[in-house]
Amino acid sequence: MNREKLAALVPAFQRSYDAAGKDAIWRQHSGTFRRFWCDKILVRGTTPIQDDESDVIIRILDRHGKGNTKDSEAVARTMVPQGAWRKLFNALHSDPRLAPLIDAAFKEADLERKAALIDDLRVANEGKKNRLTGESGNVLNALFAAYDPVDNTTVVSLNDRKSQIDFLGVDLPFDWEGASFGRRIVRSNTILRDGTRALGLDGTARTVSCFWYFGPVRELWKPAEHTVSTSGTEAVSVTVPQGGEAEKDGRTSEAELRESLEVQATLAEIGAQMGFRIWLPRTDRARVLSRWKPGEGELMDGLPVAFDEATMKIIEQIDVLWVKRRTIVRAFEVEHTTSIYSGLLRMADLLAVQPNLKTRLHIVAPMSRREKVLREIRRPVFAFLEGGPLWQTCTYLSYDAVAEIRGDKNLKRLSDTVLEDYEEMAGEGD
Repeated sequence: MNREKLAALVPAFQRSYDAAGKDAIWRQHSGTFRRFWCDKILVRGTTPIQDDESDVIIRILDRHGKGNTKDSEAVARTMVPQGAWRKLFNALHSDPRLAPLIDAAFKEADLERKAALIDDLRVANEGKKNRLTGESGNVLNALFAAYDPVDNTTVVSLNDRKSQIDFLGVDLPFDWEGASFGRRIVRSNTILRDGTRALGLDGTARTVSCFWYFGPVRELWKPAEHTVSTSGTEAVSVTVPQGGEAEKDGRTSEAELRESLEVQATLAEIGAQMGFRIWLPRTDRARVLSRWKPGEGELMDGLPVAFDEATMKIIEQIDVLWVKRRTIVRAFEVEHTTSIYSGLLRMADLLAVQPNLKTRLHIVAPMSRREKVLREIRRPVFAFLEGGPLWQTCTYLSYDAVAEIRGDKNLKRLSDTVLEDYEEMAGEGD
């Protein structure tokens, strides 16, 4: 039944998708990626790859890469910040083991040997916090797709691949849960690509992948996401909580609370190192100051801004503020509860009472809650703010990103714009 529904949508997709034109773009993208791979990644050395060189490739790999627009052709939304991609490229450039293994896997035609190479890569990469062999497969699958978009699907998430294969009703010739990382990547690519083509859709793996994210098709296999109209001209995509998710309370464990305080202290330290004065809520100060020791004048006793009483009550409770002279430049809410609503509501309240506020807002949470944070930022209730949807002003930062920034040896010489390399915007319909 599902196959019949999908097959019925193939003609509508083909009318809406310029396969020949898109494939021409992807031939160029693949050539650009391969030149970068051969000339920069495989040529080992200690000279770092320049950011502008990396950014060209990130625009191919990641829909949210700097400089991309909604009309840009990119592999996928990979959930990897700009700075993390840059660091990964330099890690591959300098590591004698990782890049050759990836290169061998790129070129290997035998599926079993390709899977084994990927498994070897995962072992070699163990303990390296570079996202290359993360459980979702996003990074590695994006690299494969950029190298060869004819045979490698741009459905980069293994979770999405499994959902699509299940919806197709294809019997997996192996145990998904028991299979190795490499086997899941390699076999899911061929099964999904060939299974979709069997519906009557000819074309490259890129064309096949875009079929699955064609609006009417996506609604079939991933129905939790819906679009609602705002009072303006744009539509906003939101996700309806499934199961008991919406009923989770905001309780938090002692371990989570300690971790959030560490992150709060780290954000204060980063801001101070960059030359900002720091504001912390009075209720949190004692606990944060047990982890961060500010220098003279770094911690503010009072805010140098003059808003109305309602605004001041909100601002004074935000977890960390970076202040330059009389301007609040950045505001951070560290979310450690399962509900993740408190910080979002505080940011939304702030924008509701001060719609013209220019402060950049950030929700900081563990990677395990990343999807939930981005989903909640897209809620319709946050789309009706006078100054525009919350997602246009408020971004997500992971705990890992905060730690990476703190570990930068040039931290004192960096400006706050470095956050743009790590922050993620929820967007409208990702």
